[in-house]
Amino acid sequence: MWHCDVCHQQDVSGCDCGCGEVSQPLLNKIVVLDPGHGGTFSGGVHYGFRESDINLAVALKLRKKLTRLGAKVVMTRTRDVSVAPAGSTLEADLQARVDIAKKSAGDIFVSLHVDDVPNINLTGVASYFPEGRSSGLACTIQTFLVNETCAVDNGVSPADFYVLVHNDMPAALIEMGYLSNLAEAICLMDDCYQSLIAEGILNGIVNYFLCQ
Repeated sequence: MWHCDVCHQQDVSGCDCGCGEVSQPLLNKIVVLDPGHGGTFSGGVHYGFRESDINLAVALKLRKKLTRLGAKVVMTRTRDVSVAPAGSTLEADLQARVDIAKKSAGDIFVSLHVDDVPNINLTGVASYFPEGRSSGLACTIQTFLVNETCAVDNGVSPADFYVLVHNDMPAALIEMGYLSNLAEAICLMDDCYQSLIAEGILNGIVNYFLCQ
């Protein structure tokens, strides 16, 4: 949690001085949110649930929280659509997301995903950063996401995901859980659990900037 500039409490949500309305630790920060997949590129599909829907639902909740704290939020998509023009390849869709980020002159880029693997017993959250670059953003988000959700901590790792390695700004890709695990898939579709995920990522972003 971040501290209040008015009454100096650790958690502004517990203040009674109205500081929650004026404390904006993300003022003038530009956050690019990338809800992975969308449109014809739905990502993982399991138990009738689609990854693209979960990614967008959490991103919209996170956008609201970030905006309240003063951030300017740039979304790569706000609906269930492909980012690149219809008929484009997956690589073109990924490049379109990178193009949006670069044009935004963002401070950070956060891509949201859920995993879908053959092993249905796997659970937990993981965060990735561009190979050969700083892991700071991914590490901070992972810490606060695990704290908020109590999910299994699958750690932080370097990766060569397209949207990470082709971005110039600090970037992280977050795997928010496993769609292939039935219990976790049900949690990922739950509105309250999605809010916990969004809150955890928010806290990570805030603390990342506070430590700069």
